[in-house]
Amino acid sequence: MIRIARVEPGSIAADLELPAGLAVLEINGRPIRDSLDLLFHQAESSLHVLAEQRSGERLLLEIEKPVDEPLGIIPEPDKIRRCTNACPFCFVKGNPKLDKLRAPLYVKDDDYRLSFLHGHYITLTNLRPDDWDRIFEQRLSPLYVSVHATDPGVRLAMLKNPRSANIGEDLDRLSAGGILVHAQVVLCPDVNDGPHLTRTMEDLYQRGDAIRSLSIVPVGLTIWNAGRGGRALAPAECRAALAAIDAIRTRALAERGTGWCYAADEMYLQAGFEPPGPDYFDDQELESNGVGAISSLTHDVGRRLGELGALPGRRVVAVTGLSMGPTLSGLGDRIARRTGAEVSAVGVENTLYGPMVTTAGLLSGADHRNALREAQEFDVALFSAQALNDDDFFLDDVSLSELRADFPGRRIEPSRDFVDVLSRL
Repeated sequence: MIRIARVEPGSIAADLELPAGLAVLEINGRPIRDSLDLLFHQAESSLHVLAEQRSGERLLLEIEKPVDEPLGIIPEPDKIRRCTNACPFCFVKGNPKLDKLRAPLYVKDDDYRLSFLHGHYITLTNLRPDDWDRIFEQRLSPLYVSVHATDPGVRLAMLKNPRSANIGEDLDRLSAGGILVHAQVVLCPDVNDGPHLTRTMEDLYQRGDAIRSLSIVPVGLTIWNAGRGGRALAPAECRAALAAIDAIRTRALAERGTGWCYAADEMYLQAGFEPPGPDYFDDQELESNGVGAISSLTHDVGRRLGELGALPGRRVVAVTGLSMGPTLSGLGDRIARRTGAEVSAVGVENTLYGPMVTTAGLLSGADHRNALREAQEFDVALFSAQALNDDDFFLDDVSLSELRADFPGRRIEPSRDFVDVLSRL
C-alpha cells in the first residue's frame, strides 16, 4: 500500500478531499505496493480505488476520468531498495564519516524503480524474481545500468558481489524483454581501463539497439574514500580513454548515425581538453551523469542571451565548483557585454569532500557562505540549483533561507543557466 502525504491542488484527489494518511490498498483489484504501482495503475479511465482510513475503516471510490490524467496523490516516500555491493569507489562511502550531512545521503540506493522514474544508475545485483517480472509487466524502460565492465571477473572485483558477474545474462534478459538500457562505466585506473574498457565498449556495442547509450565517467574520489585502494585517473590515462571512446564513436557514427558512446565533461577536463560542443551528445539527456553539462549550459546561455535586458552597474557573482569556473567566467563576460552588469565567477574548492570533487552541485552551504563572504561586494549571487534538494537545503543541512539571512539586502538565487534569474531582474 501507499499512504497519502498530500494532494495536488485542483486535482481529482483534492476534489474528493482525500486526507493525508489515507492508505491506498488497491486500484481495480490490483495491489498498490508503492508509488510506481500508483503511477502505473491510475492511468486507466475507470478506477475502483480501495482505500483505508487510519481507523481501519475502508472506502471504495469509483472514479471516471480521462485516460492518463493522474489522481493528484502525492504518496509518502517509498522504502528505498538498498545496494548490496561493496565498490571501493562508492560515493556514498565517500561521505564524511561524521554526521555532517542529511540522512538520505548515507543511503546506498540501488533501486530499479528510481532508475526508471529518475534515471538513477543501478547494478541489477539485488533483483528478485518478482522484480524481474514487474520490470517486464510494467515495461519499465529505459533503465540506467552501471555496467562498469562486461568481463565477469573484472566486474566481480569491482562490485565484490557474486551476483555482479552475471551482467551479460542480465543484459540479455532485459533485451529479450524489450527493455532498453542506458549504460555507464565508472572508469577506475588499473581496474577497468585500457583493454578492459575496449572490451566493455565492444561488448555493449554488439548488443545493438538494446543499449541506447554508454557514458564513460572518471572515478570521483573524496578525501573520505581516497584511502580505500583507488586513485584518480592521471591526465595521460584520460587521454588514452578518450582516444578509445573516439574510435568507437567513429564506428557508431558511420554505422548508426549517432555517437552512442559519450565521455563525461570531467574526463575532458582531467585530460586537459576543452569539453565538446552540443553536437557530440546527439540530444541524449545524460547531464545528471556529468555528461554534457558544460555544453548544455553554454548552449542555453547563448540561446537565451537575447532575453536579458539592460542591467547597468549591477554586481553579479556566480559561485561554482572548480571544474565549471572557467566556463562560467567566459559566460559571465558575454552576459556583461549584453547587459552592462559586472559579472564575476568564483570557483570554490570543496571543503566537505576535498579538492578532487569539483562539481558545483556538491558544494555545501558553508562553501557558498564562505565564497560570498570573500566576494564581499555584490547585488546578486547565483549558484547551481543542483546544490539544493527539493526542500531547499544544501548537502550539509544549511537551508537557502539561512544563507540568505547572512547577506541581508542582497539577492541569492539558485540558477540553472544565469538567464533564468537575470531575465527577471
